[in-house]
Amino acid sequence: MGLFDIFKKKKTESTFPENEIEKCLTQTTSNFSAQKQFYQKLMWNQLFVLTSEKSISEVENQTLENDINVQFVIFENGQIPVFTSINRIFDKGIIKEKVPYLSIKGQDLFKSLNGATFILNPYSDFVKELIPEEIETLLNGTIYNKIDEQELQNKKHQEFNEIFERAGKKQEGLILLDRYRSKKLNESEKLKLEESVKDFKKCLEIVPEHWQSMVLMSKAFQRLEKHQDAFEQLELAFKLELENHIIPMEASLEAMHLKDLEKAIFYSEESLKRNPNDFALLGNHAMNLLVAKKDLEAQETIYKAIKLQPNDSINKNIESIIKDVIAEKRERPTFEDVTK
Repeated sequence: MGLFDIFKKKKTESTFPENEIEKCLTQTTSNFSAQKQFYQKLMWNQLFVLTSEKSISEVENQTLENDINVQFVIFENGQIPVFTSINRIFDKGIIKEKVPYLSIKGQDLFKSLNGATFILNPYSDFVKELIPEEIETLLNGTIYNKIDEQELQNKKHQEFNEIFERAGKKQEGLILLDRYRSKKLNESEKLKLEESVKDFKKCLEIVPEHWQSMVLMSKAFQRLEKHQDAFEQLELAFKLELENHIIPMEASLEAMHLKDLEKAIFYSEESLKRNPNDFALLGNHAMNLLVAKKDLEAQETIYKAIKLQPNDSINKNIESIIKDVIAEKRERPTFEDVTK
C-alpha cells in the first residue's frame, strides 16, 4: 500500500487550498515530487491542533512552550485532528463556534506525540491519516527513500504495461488461447511472433513471476513450432499459477509434441484437477491414456466426457477411436496423430 492510498477526497465547497502545504496535498496521489514537498512542509510549517478548554483557557490561539502541559482533542477512534490552516478547522461548518487551538511546528508536534495517529484536515475536501510508522520515517528522513522507491516502481509498471500491450498486439490473429492453431505462418507473421517473444522476455525481466507473459510467450513458440521452448514456459507458469486449467492442458499438448508421454499424462491429469467437469479436458486426457496403452482408463474417461456433453463431435470421434483400438479394428494412435 502506498503512502497516499488512504488519501480521501470528498465533494464539498471549500477555500481549500489556501497555502503551499495544501496545494501539495492536492497533488500527492499522482505526483511523487509533490509528495516530497508535502512532507517537507508538513515538518517545517505551523500546524494547528485543537486543545481541551481545561488545558488552555478561553484564549483562541496558544503557542507551545517548554514545561507547558497541553491536552489535545482526541477523536473516539484515537486519532488526533490536526489542521494545515485555521480555516480548515471550520470547514463544512462542523465546528460552528470558536475553539481553543495550538499553533505548533509539525516537527515539534510529531516529536512530542511519538506513537500517536493523526488525521489531517478531517473536515475538509482532502483528508489524510498519518500513522505512527509513517511519522517515524518522516522524522528520520527515510520516507523520502520510500517515495523514490515508489516512483521507480511506478515507472517500471508503466514500462511493463506498455511492453505487454505491444507484445499482445503483435500476436493478434496469430494465436488462440484455448486451442492449438495449426495453420502455417508466413514470414511476416513469424516475425511478429518472434518480436512478441522478445517483448514478453522484457516483461519477465521487469516482473519475473508474471505467468501471463510466460503463457503468451509459449503460445508464440507453439505457433513457431518451437515446442521445447513452449513447454518450458508452460511448466514455469504452471508452478506460479495454481488454478488456471488451460496452462496444464497446453503443457500436456506440448509434451505430446515432444513425445514425453509421462509428462503429457501428468499435465492432462493436472488440468482435470483444476477443472474436473470440463468435457474437452476429459477428451484430451482420454487420448493421452489411449496412446499410453491405458485403454480401460481411456474408455472410462471418454464415457464421462460424453455424459457431460453428449453431442460433442470431437469426443464422439475419440470414443469411436478408443472402441476400435480395443476391438483391434484400427492401429493405436501415435504422437503424430494426437498433435495433428
